[in-house]
Amino acid sequence: MENLQVTSLEQLKQVKQTIVIDLGKFEDGTSLVAEVKRPDIMNLATQNKIPNTLLSEAMKVFNGASSEIVDKVTKEGDFQALKCLGDLFEILTDACLVNPRYSDLKSIGIELTMEMKFKILMFAQNGIEGLKNFRTEQEHNESDESCEDIQKTSVGDSENN
Repeated sequence: MENLQVTSLEQLKQVKQTIVIDLGKFEDGTSLVAEVKRPDIMNLATQNKIPNTLLSEAMKVFNGASSEIVDKVTKEGDFQALKCLGDLFEILTDACLVNPRYSDLKSIGIELTMEMKFKILMFAQNGIEGLKNFRTEQEHNESDESCEDIQKTSVGDSENN
């Protein structure tokens, strides 16, 4: 049998429960780098931070099925789903943001962009792994051609071969 030792309170104080991430830029180009933590859906539910009407949708989000909600909104035009999604964004943003706190941002009139809220949603679902493939900044191309011109060139090259 293993010789297990009880984890001390001092060791537990050192456990890192937050991470600093870049949430993106505002319209003026200002970046928002924030300290975030993953929320505990059970704590949010038991503290009545998630209304009963949103619990099933919240469970979908935390189980990685947020695309179902987004599909309802975008493909089916389901405005009730849009309201649910907006409410969930607000709850998750408030629960995840540690520094700065969401309430502090709102008190000075700062509105987060949809991209920022979506990054928070992805983080809430999958932790830092959920952000790895999320909208990396595209590198500058040597060519200043438009997409249409590049496509025409590519099509022309493939037809000549």
